[in-house]
Amino acid sequence: MAAVAGNAKVGNRVNLLTRWQALEYITAQNVERRAMALLNCVSVVPGAIGAWRREVLLSLGGFASDTLAEDADLTLRVLAAGHRVTYEQRAVALTEAPDTVQGFLKQRFRWMYGVLQATWKQRAAGLAGPRRMRWVTVPNVLIFQVLLPLISALLDAAML
Repeated sequence: MAAVAGNAKVGNRVNLLTRWQALEYITAQNVERRAMALLNCVSVVPGAIGAWRREVLLSLGGFASDTLAEDADLTLRVLAAGHRVTYEQRAVALTEAPDTVQGFLKQRFRWMYGVLQATWKQRAAGLAGPRRMRWVTVPNVLIFQVLLPLISALLDAAML
């Protein structure tokens, strides 16, 4: 086991936006991580609540600073190296979600673009790496963490 993703929960449920994000964290992130852990395909060990095996972290060069999603980048490198990543729902951390639309959009752009950067860096592993990474992790990341959020944002803009 090289890394464990924990259960991040929104701690600042102060308005409709943060309450919506709290629900999203429970459904879209933690339920997905639980399913992906069964396949050894967890794509992000979140910075807010993650544990890393020190030797693996050091052998892969630690956190890189050339993406906007360092946690996703390192997780994909761990998977590409053939290590196991899992999820532990009892490891809980409270995180502060953006409470303004501007902050929310900024965060989501950073997440989407950073994950795209990390996936691009690991494109060789996505094509010729471990089977689960090629067939589950990379397609899941590209569809559900890049393509659908982009389409949703474009549809929201078109509605306005």
